[in-house]
Amino acid sequence: MLFGIGFALIARDRIRADGPFSAPAFHLVLLHAAGVVAPIALYFYAVHPAWSWMYWVNPEKLSGVAVLPLMVGHAALVIGGWYTAALLIRRGYQGALLYATGMVALVLLILVVAGINRLGTAADHLGWQTQRGTSLFDVQLGWAFLVSLLALFGSAIYIAIELGRDGRRVRAR
Repeated sequence: MLFGIGFALIARDRIRADGPFSAPAFHLVLLHAAGVVAPIALYFYAVHPAWSWMYWVNPEKLSGVAVLPLMVGHAALVIGGWYTAALLIRRGYQGALLYATGMVALVLLILVVAGINRLGTAADHLGWQTQRGTSLFDVQLGWAFLVSLLALFGSAIYIAIELGRDGRRVRAR
């Protein structure tokens, strides 16, 4: 969600001029959501399901098909953040959008701090319940997490640069 909001803030000139679904801004956000966020979500929910559920849900009791709506949901959060932010920008509520973004970021930070033990432990659901987890980087999961973060932020930086360039083109019209 924060990526979508951030992209909308960077592309605010394009959004004001042509709306939230204008090219190339919306297409870049769509590519990030479908090409980076969704595959990362698919990988973690399919390959490391207990960790992805933060050990609150036993993935063995869920159908494997449950991965698909979760994957689509992660991509939809990015696109939903983009669209909501675009609506607020077009209506002139950029200040309120910045406060809301700060609140979402604060809630995310609190969740990460509160769940750092769960995030830093690799185990299956039963292993977590019996306190038999290992460090995240002692197994493949840690490195997969690191690579996925690099891909996520690398893509976001590239899209932010392209949205900034597009904004300059819009201002020059």
